[in-house]
Amino acid sequence: MPLHFDIWNQKSISRPEAVVELNILPFLSSHHAQGIGRSLIEETLPFVKYQLTKQDSVLKHITVTTRADNHAQKLYRNTLGAEVEATISNLYSSDEVFMVARDVTV
Repeated sequence: MPLHFDIWNQKSISRPEAVVELNILPFLSSHHAQGIGRSLIEETLPFVKYQLTKQDSVLKHITVTTRADNHAQKLYRNTLGAEVEATISNLYSSDEVFMVARDVTV
């Protein structure tokens, strides 16, 4: 069974090394910078890793996309070690960045 949670999606099914996507974590601006996003990631990622082991797989990378001007990039960088791999101009209402976290230890 593929890995799927409200905030996580497995992108590479039936492979020994999995790529997992972190979906956008939307919060009201009044809830920004309170540690909620970090907590969600840190509390659910161990379960993601456990589910992968049940599929005879291990976590290889985590991907995430966000607006280029979104301060959430800092969250993804600090929590996961994600770095911007590409910027896609004018994808939605603005430029979008594609970030990848490699060798995640959270």
